[in-house]
Amino acid sequence: MSKEEAIQAMKEGKKVTHRFFSSDEWMTIENGFLLLEDGVRISLEDFFNFRSDSLWDNGYELYNPS
Repeated sequence: MSKEEAIQAMKEGKKVTHRFFSSDEWMTIENGFLLLEDGVRISLEDFFNFRSDSLWDNGYELYNPS
């Protein structure tokens, strides 16, 4: 899914992963901040500031732990 679709899914409380994440990494949006699987909270702006390359525009999917 695209970055925009991933953001919408996270706003709905879903966990999302990216093709560059390891199998146990995910993120969601809680109280307006990204919440990562390790408990880190970061603003969307800060997270994507360091991931501005077009490689981060797509490649997202719903997190499904195996």
